Amino acid sequence: MTAFLAAAAGAAAQGTWERLLGHLDGGDLATALISVLGVMGAAAVAAIVAVKAYKTQQREARRQQRATFYAEAVRAVEDYLEAPYRIRRRDGSAAARRELTQHVSDVKSRISFYTAWMAIHGTDAVAGAYDAFVRAARTEAGQQMTAAWRSRPTKKDRDVPIGSPLPRAVSDAARATLLTAMEVDLDC
Repeated sequence: MTAFLAAAAGAAAQGTWERLLGHLDGGDLATALISVLGVMGAAAVAAIVAVKAYKTQQREARRQQRATFYAEAVRAVEDYLEAPYRIRRRDGSAAARRELTQHVSDVKSRISFYTAWMAIHGTDAVAGAYDAFVRAARTEAGQQMTAAWRSRPTKKDRDVPIGSPLPRAVSDAARATLLTAMEVDLDC
């Protein structure tokens, strides 16, 4: 099948060249020039369409990468906001303390990474909104973690449910502002 298509394309090209040479032999330079320009124009249009499709595909791939990156950056702060719950549910063992402190340290490191990336590559609106979200989370969750460390460890399953969520109104408002800034950035 491929050989057939190649032969057909060759015959079509040969037919085009034969017509072109016929026009030139007949002294009809204008018709020959129009034929050449027609073939070149069709090739140029095809090339432009292919380049535009490639650019659109690449732009969408970059947009998807940025959206995933933004979601991971938000998740890092959400992990920090979740830390007081983990601390309140600890069992009081030395291993649990090590695990929790390592977890919080890892989360802080991720937040620092995303904060730096936003400062370098993000828009001013996104970087500023992310900084505000991080500050709000540190203020709210930081105080809650201190209180959680001072509370008694969980010894029984019935003590696991906390009863009501910890307050995070400032963090939630900062998160909403951040998501709006990210959405605007992704739509550009």
